[in-house]
Amino acid sequence: MSTDFDVVVIGGGAAGIAAAVGAAQSGASVCVIEQYGFLGGAATNSSVLTHCGFFDQTGTQVVAGVGQQVLDRLDERNLYRTQTIADTGNTVVLLDLETTKSVYDRVVRDAGVTLLLHSRLISATTEAGRITGVEIVHRGGHRRITGRAFVDCSGDGVLVAESGSTVRLSDPERRQACTLVMRAGAVAADADLSPAGMAAAVEKYRTETGRTLVRDSGIAVRMPVSGEIMLLLADQHRDVLDVDDLTEAEIRARELSWRYLDAFRRHLPGWESAFLASTGPQIGIREGRRLAGRDAVCAEDVSTGRRRPQDAVARCGWPMEKHVAPGLTEYGGIRDKGWYHIPYGALCSESTDNLWAGGRLVSSDDSAYASLRVMGTSFASGHACGVAASVYATGGAHDYTAVRRELERQGALI
Repeated sequence: MSTDFDVVVIGGGAAGIAAAVGAAQSGASVCVIEQYGFLGGAATNSSVLTHCGFFDQTGTQVVAGVGQQVLDRLDERNLYRTQTIADTGNTVVLLDLETTKSVYDRVVRDAGVTLLLHSRLISATTEAGRITGVEIVHRGGHRRITGRAFVDCSGDGVLVAESGSTVRLSDPERRQACTLVMRAGAVAADADLSPAGMAAAVEKYRTETGRTLVRDSGIAVRMPVSGEIMLLLADQHRDVLDVDDLTEAEIRARELSWRYLDAFRRHLPGWESAFLASTGPQIGIREGRRLAGRDAVCAEDVSTGRRRPQDAVARCGWPMEKHVAPGLTEYGGIRDKGWYHIPYGALCSESTDNLWAGGRLVSSDDSAYASLRVMGTSFASGHACGVAASVYATGGAHDYTAVRRELERQGALI
């Protein structure tokens, strides 16, 4: 098997899938390195079975391109479902876990991408301000992979860190809280899923048991196919880059999941026979490292719906949703409930010439990050990274005009 590629992508979540497919559709040879045995990132390894960010708050679609290929594959299986959350006005794409895994496999393999699952990056080599190769470890040993351009879509910024590239890193106490997603089965069709109902059940549970749960309500969505209820309630505020903290977060969040189930079975109509179908598998991590880019998206760009046609590569229509602490979320909207542009420079490393980063690694301040991090937007930023990396691999230089032209050819919305 070849170990030399035009473009090497670290991470196979929404951004990584889009980066790999976008680069391959541009004519590059591409390798994706993914630590799990399946693609999908938070959607599949944390069961966050909603794609947020494909639509702005007016209901206008703002992400297409490779993301549209995913939506089309879901539609082929009669499983393209959207839901608008009444409390926020945000529209999400609902996902079925196993269908989603299969769709991602098909999109990546059909593009001719080399996929290495169960593979984890452990080091990177650089020369004259460029990455030259990475070393990965898998069950059978080690492998070195070389390339001309690299894209970090790992979520945690492992390539950014291992290559010595500059990062943006908030203090742990300022980073967003994590949530362990839980799914409950045997919940009646007419069961109460309202925030008010959950809050009343949690308060009655506190009175009965003396146990105060971290939040009194959260997102509750019925999943297609299985009919299970996906719940985002079990919050933890820990340093995800500290292994001891992250371990404690996983254990405490699992305990919380059982307590929420107990509270709802006791006090929420329609939940009397409910059972805990699944958690995780891992806690949903919202924030760790971010890229230090040539440019950055700031809170004012988001709130004003800033349009920058001179250097734009993607759109974002998801408002600022900052989980500042367990049970506490701060919101900030986009002007006219519309969308804003993500500039090319926010995806390019300021210190490493052939490195791009997409998804929740996009260069941004803390508030703008709370908008950019979602999976629908990650398809858009990842797609731009992949095309940019392919253009660079061919010409050996940054060429925004060529990147923009190729993104538009591939159906991206800019």
